[in-house]
Amino acid sequence: MKTNKTISSEVGTQLLFENERVRVWDLRLAPKESTGLHRHAHDYLYVVIGDGRLQAADAAGNRREASDMKDGDVRFSEVEGEAVHEAFNVGDGPWRNIVVELKD
Repeated sequence: MKTNKTISSEVGTQLLFENERVRVWDLRLAPKESTGLHRHAHDYLYVVIGDGRLQAADAAGNRREASDMKDGDVRFSEVEGEAVHEAFNVGDGPWRNIVVELKD
């Protein structure tokens, strides 16, 4: 993968908790804000807090179709090796979710 952008290992806005098995992040984005490119090295899930609309892009900047999500929705992603992407809040209001990385 070739990119000129910095790729962060921080997958959220604030680290809330970490032990040997999990890492829990709070992720907040204002409307039109992006997470920036970040790397997932572990399977993870996230719980949506409040309704919103999110759009993901791969490391090359190719954007996927935006997704409408509802308060309480849960999404799970398996990671083979690593996953690098960026998420954009394309909704009109703030975006928030709690990301749980499964370290083992």
